[in-house]
Amino acid sequence: MLSKIRASIGDNTLLKIGSINAVSVVLQILGGLITSKLIAIYLGERGMALLGYLRNFMTSAQAAGNLGLSNGIVKYVATGDEKSHPLSNLLSTAVIVSLVATLIVSLVLYIGAAYFNTQVFGEGTEYMYVFKLLAIALPFITLNGILLAIINGQSAYKKVVNIQIFSNLLGLAIAVLSIVYYGVQGALFALVISPAVILVITLIALGKQGDVLRSILWSNFDTAALRKLGSYTLMALFSMIVLPLVYIAIRKEIGDGAGYWDAMTRISSYYVKFVATLMTLYILPQLAKATTDASFRKEIFGFYKTVLPLFGVGLVVIYLLRDFIVGLIFTEDFIPMTHLFKWQLLGDFFKVASIVIGYQIIATNNLKLFLITEIISLVVIYCSGIYLVREFGYEGASMGHCFSYFIHLLVLLFIFRKPLFGKTIAASE
Repeated sequence: MLSKIRASIGDNTLLKIGSINAVSVVLQILGGLITSKLIAIYLGERGMALLGYLRNFMTSAQAAGNLGLSNGIVKYVATGDEKSHPLSNLLSTAVIVSLVATLIVSLVLYIGAAYFNTQVFGEGTEYMYVFKLLAIALPFITLNGILLAIINGQSAYKKVVNIQIFSNLLGLAIAVLSIVYYGVQGALFALVISPAVILVITLIALGKQGDVLRSILWSNFDTAALRKLGSYTLMALFSMIVLPLVYIAIRKEIGDGAGYWDAMTRISSYYVKFVATLMTLYILPQLAKATTDASFRKEIFGFYKTVLPLFGVGLVVIYLLRDFIVGLIFTEDFIPMTHLFKWQLLGDFFKVASIVIGYQIIATNNLKLFLITEIISLVVIYCSGIYLVREFGYEGASMGHCFSYFIHLLVLLFIFRKPLFGKTIAASE
């Protein structure tokens, strides 16, 4: 039996990469469980909410800094397209623009630390140092993201996973020590500094993939390459800046129960990471190489037949163990959040089913279609979230999450109905 399972995994590239990636994700989940437990014990629901505010803000800051060029780097490194623009020009342009943008964002963060403190954490809080620290760390975070995108585009799956494993262990050590000894201040510090320190691990692991860095020169900056990468910038900035702001607005609408919702989204992030990293590692590079409807359909339905059912079974198990999970990760004070599980889990199933299709928009660099789908998605998330929170309290936030991703899946299935279900696909196969 075991030999048959190993053989089936070995014959399926997606499952093979998934099994390799599982080690990293399991360690990441265990690390998240430990830090969540410490946050619940030492910081409580209020501390959980503060970290949620900062996490959303950091997502926006990082997006503004790296200009969302990581997906573009993965695409062009994966396809190896040297005809229209040399890869050295594309990489040089991406790195130069990202670092310049990051330095500008860092300067704004440092100078406006007091303003951002009030906007993110509210009046009467004293966390200005967090934003000054983020300003210093941001260039290192951006550079790390660029290097990982290069390695990922070269399909060096094992190397990416190894970097993730050691990064998770280092991040866990920093978080545990910071929370235990310095409380809320330490937790905020760890959240900011850990992504920057990971750069050291990436540089050590780079190896042969680092040869491409020699071609990154100021003289290779290319305005034509910049225009080619520009759509990726607009895509990432739109979603990674606006989406966290939408969630911040919903969190503020919830008020006192925001910590429960943030705890639920924290649990959600643990198991979604498995699929999300698998998509980044394998699906995006494969879709970037897909040139026909048949190859696109093969990747999507291959995912639906292998990964999605396993993910669905996992969600059912999580739901059945929800009381145990909350008690294990948090404290008895977080028991009210068990009402959120059914909506969050169902919403995450729709989310994963839709994101894998949505990656085709990124892989094909279709800015117009991306903006249309994202605007629809964000409007639905905001309107449903605010309305349902007012009607059902903090549970409404998870209900809105479920509803919005169900609509998002329907929209994407409608848009891609011909390549996915059309007769021309069957004929070509």
